[in-house]
Amino acid sequence: MDQQSDFKGLDRSLRKQRIIDTAVRMFHEKGYHSATLDDLAKDLGLTKAALYHYVSSKEELLSIIYIQALESFFAEAYRIGELDLAPDKKLRLLIRHHIKHIIIENLAMFAVFFSEENQLPEKDFQKIREEKRKYTKVVESIIQAGVTHGCFRQTDARLQAYAIMGMCNWLYKWYKPEGSPYTPDQIADHFTALLEGGYVRVKDRNGRPEAVESMPRKREIIEQLKGRAEDLKDLIDELEKVL
Repeated sequence: MDQQSDFKGLDRSLRKQRIIDTAVRMFHEKGYHSATLDDLAKDLGLTKAALYHYVSSKEELLSIIYIQALESFFAEAYRIGELDLAPDKKLRLLIRHHIKHIIIENLAMFAVFFSEENQLPEKDFQKIREEKRKYTKVVESIIQAGVTHGCFRQTDARLQAYAIMGMCNWLYKWYKPEGSPYTPDQIADHFTALLEGGYVRVKDRNGRPEAVESMPRKREIIEQLKGRAEDLKDLIDELEKVL
């Protein structure tokens, strides 16, 4: 089955999503300015006239990409912000979700998202900026709650939120899934450890650097302790039976 027949066999909503997904890939590979609707139609196996039944312009396609990114990928982050969790656990969960499920799983989408914002029509540009502010506000609120409850050190919550989002978002520039020596979990662990512990090694009372455990190593130790605790509980149960 050729690409055009395959496209025609889809429901209308799926056809439009195919167009959006193809546009994301082309904007990412060629750049927004270089990619044309003629290129898109050819890649889809359509005529340009047929493509106009779904989108009116390249600018409209770009706006759809931005709106879809915000609505689809940020929804879970807003849900995390509402969870009944301690602020440190909530922020840890949000950072991991942002790295793994927003940026890494959608690298092409967010490469376009972060690099072509200025190409949007003014009305859409302002809407996107407002949505991005709302998302950053979720992070800022979690940080402020952590400061209030004493689990985060005193800090400027807004500046901290910008720093966290900037570090996580920059992944789209350098992360290459096919050649990276790091898994998404390793990146999430490292970023979280860096954010929670900083990079300056703490010194003890004698001025000597204290031992610093990485986040994965800490988790390994915790799991080992859990296993030993379960073994100890079983031993106590057996002793109670004998005594």
